[in-house]
Amino acid sequence: MPTFSGSCHCGAITFAIDTDEAESDLYRCNCSLCIKKAIIMKPVRREDFQLTGGEAALSTYKWNKQIAEHFFCSLCGVYTHHKRRSDPTQISVNFGCLDNAIIPPEHEIGLVEGAELE
Repeated sequence: MPTFSGSCHCGAITFAIDTDEAESDLYRCNCSLCIKKAIIMKPVRREDFQLTGGEAALSTYKWNKQIAEHFFCSLCGVYTHHKRRSDPTQISVNFGCLDNAIIPPEHEIGLVEGAELE
């Protein structure tokens, strides 16, 4: 399985994901937090995510039911990934943080109805 690397804007947080296709299964979420983040996410199994650097620079944010845990860089503020509430076996990464990410057309990005769970 190919490995894709990523980082926050300043490079303090680095990570890698193992996935057959980085551009598949992309989604946005319409919960109140994700609407404000306005990002595209890529889900992977927890065992296919590796934080490769910058653990000391990671900050976290939990809200609502305190299940999902959102991670962002304490230096540049970029959201990098989160532990999913809807599927605790997965981590979703900020697709835009992957090296050489090319944003696909909007019709190729799914929508998760997170607002219904708030």
